[in-house]
Amino acid sequence: MDRLTALRLFLRTLDRGGIAAAGRSLGLSATAASRALRDLEDELALRLFDRTTRHVAPTEAGRRLAARIMPLLESLDAAMVEAREMHEEATGTLRVVARRSYALRHVVPHLAGFRAAHPRVEIDLELTEQTGLVPAHGVDLVIRLGLPAGKSFIGHRLASGRRILCASPGYIARHGAPASPEAVLQHPCLIYREADEAPIWVFTTADGARQEVAVSGPFRSNSGEALRQAALDGMGLVLLPEWMLGEDVASGRLTPLLPGLPAWPGRYQAEIHAVHLRADRLPAKIAAFVAHLLAVADPAA
Repeated sequence: MDRLTALRLFLRTLDRGGIAAAGRSLGLSATAASRALRDLEDELALRLFDRTTRHVAPTEAGRRLAARIMPLLESLDAAMVEAREMHEEATGTLRVVARRSYALRHVVPHLAGFRAAHPRVEIDLELTEQTGLVPAHGVDLVIRLGLPAGKSFIGHRLASGRRILCASPGYIARHGAPASPEAVLQHPCLIYREADEAPIWVFTTADGARQEVAVSGPFRSNSGEALRQAALDGMGLVLLPEWMLGEDVASGRLTPLLPGLPAWPGRYQAEIHAVHLRADRLPAKIAAFVAHLLAVADPAA
């Protein structure tokens, strides 16, 4: 018998007042329980009980051992219960790293609803514009562009990779709208900044060909929200995700350009996914949060 079980049997014997009753409570025969306690005494090289045919009583050494190990085992039992609850009931701190622009529009507005449904979960949210992030180093969930390579991760699609080329009605009134990908070169473009890479917008033409356009313009940023605001203010053309510009297009604040030609900026064509580590039993806090995000996500996006 392992030492931990033997110590539990020792405490149970004190509580029940007899070895046989303690053994039964742990699924052990009286003989097996008695042998286990004698083995524990041999290991400790001391006597834990004074035994008679009808009664067992702890020795002074037994009482001291019980006083020391009882709070330790109670703390261990509580930790085991807490760990089990984290798989069965959403509880604990959920650490999320999320793509900034997506999180501000489609995650943060729904946190209150999630907390109302799962009040025992605390949320630690970090916003970033970095790409290639994966759950690691204490991070439970990553909301990112695309799926990471490898079989260690599970992804849940939250939004499509569709991009929209847009400008404000005011800008179009002043400068007109491009009629072709080549004509985009005649307009100031608002560019998502990529380190050490020329800004390229890629179009799929009517015949299915790929056409790359090296764009330039008066404003670059690593923030999609900043580029969106610049487009609303009439500074030029912008190419951003539909999940970011959909409401602006629907309200008329931005007007789609070249709508029949799918386009995307350089490497940024991926969908938005919520990604966590693969697990046989996913912690309930992660499962609940992913289910919440999927429930509030726009199914058409």
